Amino acid sequence: MEDHPEEGYIPGHCNLGEAEIRRRMKIGWIGVVLTILVFLVLEILDATRPYRIFILPPIAFALSGFIQARHRFCYLYGWAGLYSTTGRKQFHKVEQQESASKDRRTALKIMSMVLLGSLLLTALYMII
Repeated sequence: MEDHPEEGYIPGHCNLGEAEIRRRMKIGWIGVVLTILVFLVLEILDATRPYRIFILPPIAFALSGFIQARHRFCYLYGWAGLYSTTGRKQFHKVEQQESASKDRRTALKIMSMVLLGSLLLTALYMII
């Protein structure tokens, strides 16, 4: 099977279809709700600063969903050499090595954004 740009896949730029993008947005909003819930629990319990680190996973979850949706790119698919533009969880293998390399670079870029953003927001919460 070869890469199919006509289906919406663009190496290193887009490996998700509209349904997959909506799914990532849902993940982002679920992460926001979880972040708020964790924040409220930490504040109600008057948690000391070391316990505030527990805000990191839901923040990362939210950022992961929103950043992937914004970039129209799933970092897990990109790292695994797959794409899904149909919205039916039908995956296609990226056959061309150059395309797979572009996808891995984009996956690393997105993972870095999620990690750095999560660490920054968590650090900000821990300082305040």
